[in-house]
Amino acid sequence: MKRKIFLFALLMVFCYSFSFSQTQSGAWKRDRNKVYAGIGITNFLGELGGANKIGSKNFSMRDFDFPSIRPVISVGYLYVINRFMEVKSGINWGYIGGSDKNTKETYRNNRNLSFRSMILEFESQLEFYMNFSRSGHRYNLSGVKGIGAYSFTPYIFIGIGGFYFNPKAKYDVDGKWYALKKLHTEGQGMVSTRTNYHLFQFCIPIGLGLRYQIDKSWGIGIEYGIRKTFTDYVDDVSTTYFDIQALRDAGGDVAAALANPSLTKNDPSNPLYKSTLPGEQRGNPRNDDSYMFGIVHVYYTLNQGFLPKLKF
Repeated sequence: MKRKIFLFALLMVFCYSFSFSQTQSGAWKRDRNKVYAGIGITNFLGELGGANKIGSKNFSMRDFDFPSIRPVISVGYLYVINRFMEVKSGINWGYIGGSDKNTKETYRNNRNLSFRSMILEFESQLEFYMNFSRSGHRYNLSGVKGIGAYSFTPYIFIGIGGFYFNPKAKYDVDGKWYALKKLHTEGQGMVSTRTNYHLFQFCIPIGLGLRYQIDKSWGIGIEYGIRKTFTDYVDDVSTTYFDIQALRDAGGDVAAALANPSLTKNDPSNPLYKSTLPGEQRGNPRNDDSYMFGIVHVYYTLNQGFLPKLKF
């Protein structure tokens, strides 16, 4: 149902923007090249953190984990293809994180896992937009009232990207952060049924935004986008608990502690103790991880002489 709603919205934007653009001037041909920079926030949707209940299969606002908000910065280039489409390519660099301490759901809170990771993303997105603009008075005349000039552009987008990540967790004994992949916390690479994951993955950005043109050169905008990934290991949590002694033999006390830091691991009398034994559920491999960006951008329109002309 959600997919049908999105496709319908995409079709409506395409049709409306095409018909609306026929009445507009050719100003977009002169302002096709823009560069931008931005700053914003990130959030993570995976096994860790989130609502005070078992996480949902699809993203909903109840899964938004406010304590796990982290910063992100963005730079890139935008090219206007025609009156209703543009392409934007850029680099986003930030951090994401999650912690079971942020939820009161019994089993996840007892699991007590946490992580943080840098995200370095390279992405290109196709934007379908509508441009609403009005020219103001050509001259400033005293006593003459009227509607001033404005230009704003709402849009939706979908694209493709690649990102590098490296989940880490804090070892309370020495206070240091350790890269989790090399610790094989779920036995990845130690048995044939559990392969190692790669730290570079592909993603699909999808979202919406709004830009406002301040003057001929400068504009400002806000954009929100979710990144659908194809891995469940952005937070290093996916399947079941592995044998602790095998992890300790391979990676020492740090590997054993970070693989199972549960609150009841040393209390066999507690009913939750059995929930973190080898073979019990640690994550949910049926749902891949996602992350999201909310960014405020500043745009600068390049003079036509900066770049060669491209014809479409």
